[in-house]
Amino acid sequence: PARATPRHERQGEGRGVMEEEIPQPATANRGLRAAVAAVASIAVFALVAVAVIALQRGDGGKADQGSPADTGRVSLTKADLARLVADHASALRAKDESAFLAPFSGTAKDGQRRTYANLQKVPFKETGFEIRRTNGRLENSFGGGVKVELDVAFVHQLEGVDATPVQEGYRWTVEQKSAKDRPVVTAVAGMPYTKLRPDDADQFVAYPAPWDLYPDLRVTRTAHIVLMNSAEQDSAARAAAPRLEQAAQNLLSTWRSKGPQGQPVAPGFALTLEPDATKFATLYGQGGRAGGEAGIAVEMQRPHALDRPFGGSRLLVKDPAVRVGTHEMTHAMLMPLTGKIQVTGLGGTQNWVIEGIAEYLAGGGLDDRGGLSALRRTGFTGRLPEQLMFYGGNATRQAANYELGRLALKFMADKYGEDKMFAFVAAQYAEPDSLDRQIKDATGLDTAAFTSAWADYVRSTLK
Repeated sequence: PARATPRHERQGEGRGVMEEEIPQPATANRGLRAAVAAVASIAVFALVAVAVIALQRGDGGKADQGSPADTGRVSLTKADLARLVADHASALRAKDESAFLAPFSGTAKDGQRRTYANLQKVPFKETGFEIRRTNGRLENSFGGGVKVELDVAFVHQLEGVDATPVQEGYRWTVEQKSAKDRPVVTAVAGMPYTKLRPDDADQFVAYPAPWDLYPDLRVTRTAHIVLMNSAEQDSAARAAAPRLEQAAQNLLSTWRSKGPQGQPVAPGFALTLEPDATKFATLYGQGGRAGGEAGIAVEMQRPHALDRPFGGSRLLVKDPAVRVGTHEMTHAMLMPLTGKIQVTGLGGTQNWVIEGIAEYLAGGGLDDRGGLSALRRTGFTGRLPEQLMFYGGNATRQAANYELGRLALKFMADKYGEDKMFAFVAAQYAEPDSLDRQIKDATGLDTAAFTSAWADYVRSTLK
């Protein structure tokens, strides 16, 4: 089975000259556990924040007057930080390695040298870097240096994969030892999410990506898939590419021919084959929590977006089986339809819809993974799975919930037509609070009547 991003609801924190609250994904799963998104608010992204600088400095905003060398004061200005990030972005676009590495020192420079080499292999449509926030004081008036944490978003769009630009979050440690020295980035890590509980795992905004983790990234491109893997998995990824590409074509063709038109579904898929459980659980900021999943779909946030918060997904699989890949590609294809950031376990797209459509499209509408057997073992209550408890319980209970979702959508497709069913799925992704109306639009029945008819269908199937 497969799941998607395990993440707690997290709110961005920080104070500094340039701040933006980033929409934070929430704990849930889209695979064996579906990805949902967490409540967050986006403040206006601002490169100018003179009032904030003034408050930090406590000098009425006049700290830029005079010479730091005259007073022994060391400060980083908004212009210093903006220039640092802008030059970094320009260097990547110009393919200028020396300029790209210029701000970094020590082990940070070594890591960025590897990242730069890997980024040259990836088919980007566009790239850029944007400041999100600073953490720490920008000034030292007592003759010492300054050190701040600068959260920087790598905004990028994979060609033929992402519906819109998405972001990965870095945290740079920027130091300036004296007024005469230039600012230097001495450490690079992931931009962290704020924890709900102190013992929660450290999780990051889509960091590390494969280009950050692997010493020698290998990239295989087909018409609808970008495979990004370690050198050790290159042969297996290349061998699997034709099968995965055919599955991608079949999936996209089915949705385009029978699904609602004009929807912003993903045009392709980015996939990494990683059988090592530790690396698998580390990629894209998951916090290193190894599990038994065969695959996951990690949502990728759009910058500055409240509506339609996800521009794409990144898929991780432990083996290149087409069944697992298709399940996860279904999640990725539909992720850009998501219309609402949601609280952990509450609201949001119904999990039985998320997993039901992935099972339906991956299995051709058939029970090809023993879901009916799991349902017989757990017992059928006649109710659709509860949103909050969908991923709770043991593996058998979860498998039964997946099967209930598949059967709900199969019943809808068989009785009312696949076009009605696909339109229902798209509408539920976009407006998760309108389930009753969406069921009525698809079937002509209210929710209670639909559930009763579906329950009869399930009981006849279980006989």
